[in-house]
Amino acid sequence: MTLTKYELMLLLDPFLEDPENEAQVEKAQEQIKRRGGTVTHVDLWGKRRLAYPIEKKQEGYYALFSFEGDIHGSEIAELERMLRLDEKVMRVMVTRIPAPKAPKKVKAPKAAKPATETQYGNARSGETTSANQR
Repeated sequence: MTLTKYELMLLLDPFLEDPENEAQVEKAQEQIKRRGGTVTHVDLWGKRRLAYPIEKKQEGYYALFSFEGDIHGSEIAELERMLRLDEKVMRVMVTRIPAPKAPKKVKAPKAAKPATETQYGNARSGETTSANQR
């Protein structure tokens, strides 16, 4: 049985202090573990400028979690809901990473067929088909 891989992007309030950010990151990891997931990597991006204002804020603190597990869709929805309930969390996005597909066999190209007289007519006698007379 293969485990499904996921990524969780967490956008936190930019006015939080470092200990509060670390507490939110720990809380998110605990929520993932509570639902049967295993956190494989945490990437803290820090404060970044937002593409558009959210709640009148121009910046946000980004944290990206990579995790895997045999987690049902309802559990993922519950994970998102629990994280969104906190006022310090501005946005949450969970993405399922598709499993890599096995490479397809490449077929050898077909040999080109020589042109026939019915396609192009007999060049020596000046005959052509009706399609070439247009």
